[in-house]
Amino acid sequence: MDTNSRPSGIIRKLFAADLPDFRAHLRRLDPESRQSRFIGAVADEYLDAYADRCLASRGLVFGYVEDGIVRGAAELQPFEIGGERRAEAAFSVERAWRRRGIGSALFSRLLVSARNRGVKTLIVNCMGDNEAMRALARRFSAEIIFEHGELIGTIKGLGPTPVSIAEEMIDDARSLAMSALDYQRRLMASQPAAN
Repeated sequence: MDTNSRPSGIIRKLFAADLPDFRAHLRRLDPESRQSRFIGAVADEYLDAYADRCLASRGLVFGYVEDGIVRGAAELQPFEIGGERRAEAAFSVERAWRRRGIGSALFSRLLVSARNRGVKTLIVNCMGDNEAMRALARRFSAEIIFEHGELIGTIKGLGPTPVSIAEEMIDDARSLAMSALDYQRRLMASQPAAN
């Protein structure tokens, strides 16, 4: 894998049919990446249960999909505090796919959905030594504070626009079509070859 190459995959929303691919992505994360993403060491069984919860929740998961394989993901989990709509964001990109702009593309896509859901504050938690995540949060104008050994990046003042709503509608239609195609490919690949 040429780490300097431009990404050839797409960013799209992940659906229930994509659960095996999302699980496989999380399982491919090396120990250091798992530590950074989950702020602690986690086993494969934890990752499987986590993936199940993510795709069953009212949150959203976006994937960077290359050749039908999820290589990166961004999660948006909404919540409310004092009547204000907020959301937490989390990111993971497999080591060989880093430094190719995938994290930025995932962040951009996630921001559109956060904006369209009326999220006023987007929170990105990461470990204090996660330089890549710190740089990504700063690129999107996050206010960064250090709290209890973790960095918390906050982006405020989001809100829907006609352009962001249209962008998400188009992306959702494309994502659903690509998910169906990827599902068909997996189904055909799992069938025994005809004699």
